[in-house]
Amino acid sequence: MQLVEVVKNEIVTDSITVARKFKLKHKDVVSNIQKLNGDINKLRGDGIPPKPQEVVREYRGVNFTAYLMTREYFSLLSMRFKGEKALEWQIKFNKAFYVMEESLLKADLNKQDRHWLASRENGKLARKDETDVIKEFVEYAKAQGSTKAGFYYKHITTATYKALGLMEQKYPKLRDTMNFYELSELVLAERLATQSLKKYMELGRDYHDIYESVKADLFNFADSMRISVEHNNDTH
Repeated sequence: MQLVEVVKNEIVTDSITVARKFKLKHKDVVSNIQKLNGDINKLRGDGIPPKPQEVVREYRGVNFTAYLMTREYFSLLSMRFKGEKALEWQIKFNKAFYVMEESLLKADLNKQDRHWLASRENGKLARKDETDVIKEFVEYAKAQGSTKAGFYYKHITTATYKALGLMEQKYPKLRDTMNFYELSELVLAERLATQSLKKYMELGRDYHDIYESVKADLFNFADSMRISVEHNNDTH
């Protein structure tokens, strides 16, 4: 028999399992729960464990009330059971709670890691697309007479980071320190910069105006994401 289970995202054990493992009658466990609830009612302040949740269970065609309890509540309840065997099961139950907590934590971290890795891969693709288009823009600017067009790789990257309120001194390792949501915002911003560069070049606009328009698009995007930043103008 499993000692603990997850019910509504909470790790619990039930009064039936407790009764069986501690070799007690269920009605005696219920009686102790009721007494403990009475004692808890007298307490005030923080750290008071939630009372057990009542559930209906069936045994040989008869319905009866059982109780689901958290580790904190179980620990208080089990202190009322004396003897060497009682101590043995107290330890086993507490270990079962701990193992389940660790398992859920690892599962949650693995899930987060998968989301982060997927976002990181999307970020690499978005950045490659952006740098490919920036390369086209550099040639576009050179054709219009720019002598420092190569700096647009840095200028557009800097504008993107400033728009999102990211610290410039963190990169090139910046992406490895960002969480899932920050990476997602950066991917969206880089895709926006890519689309804006393409659109304005297709319109045949002056390269100075294109850069300023791309910057404006990035800061408008940041504003729409409710990111508060200081808009500083670049010189180039």
